[in-house]
Amino acid sequence: MKKVSNNTSLGKLMQLLNIAVLVFFILSMVFLLKFDKVNVVRVDYEPTYLQAKEKMHEVVHPMKKNQAEVDFYAYKLDTLTQHQAIADKKTAKALQEDIDRAKKTLAEKEEILAQTKADSVAQQELLAPVEDEYNAMVEQTDGARSLLNIFLLITIILLVAKIVLWAIWTYKNSKNLRNICAWMEKATHPLWAFFGWIVPLYNLIKPYTFFHEIYDETEYVLKDKSILAKENASADTDFTMGFWWGMFLVTVCLMSVFLYGTFFGDGAAFYKLSHTWVAIVAIVFWVIYILVECNIIRKYNKMNKMLLDNEDKF
Repeated sequence: MKKVSNNTSLGKLMQLLNIAVLVFFILSMVFLLKFDKVNVVRVDYEPTYLQAKEKMHEVVHPMKKNQAEVDFYAYKLDTLTQHQAIADKKTAKALQEDIDRAKKTLAEKEEILAQTKADSVAQQELLAPVEDEYNAMVEQTDGARSLLNIFLLITIILLVAKIVLWAIWTYKNSKNLRNICAWMEKATHPLWAFFGWIVPLYNLIKPYTFFHEIYDETEYVLKDKSILAKENASADTDFTMGFWWGMFLVTVCLMSVFLYGTFFGDGAAFYKLSHTWVAIVAIVFWVIYILVECNIIRKYNKMNKMLLDNEDKF
């Protein structure tokens, strides 16, 4: 029964997925900048549109009040006229005075309402081209964002697939060590290859410590069996691993938040920072992270091959 499984094909597949993630992330940044180009114009024009809408509201709101007043005095005049028809001579004069006042007030209110309606029509004529231009910008922005979302979704799917494959890869490598090293029974259980990614907060560190343990133990057992010469062993494993995981957290987690705040927020980052340079910096971080991770996978694949080639020594 074989003690060591060949997991190098999974490692190579992860490297390919990493490259695919990087390619689609760069494409996402290209389409993000295209979206940003039209979105910035929309955001700059939005105050003009909102100001025109506010002026329209200022006109329409009193028009409703004026219409209510006209309706009230028209109803009052109609009521007084009906009462006048059945009133006796004693009260007819008083009713006529009330009718005259109601007619005068109604005429004034109708004049005000007519002016308000005229103002409303004029304001609507001013608003129409502004609203049409703004709606065209919104439509253009939505179209650009829909295209961007497609590439972002593909990037996320590839990234998740890579993480799932990473969990399977590290699980199999951990099982290899348990099969050849008795002391690994007391080490971290292989299932943490999966749980480490899904336990909230713990997933910020566990995938790193789990793989670091596998890498160190594999390197140790190869040196212990003189398969890997001590001088050939990596002397900067701690730094490399720490740098790799730090780049993962900064690139995948923090940089995502920073990109969202810069391109979709309404704070200082949106208005003060150069969006193009933010996208370039994000790409640089992703390139560094992907290259470091691919190099780590390549190094571990070599050690996995050494274990496989020297399986009879365990």
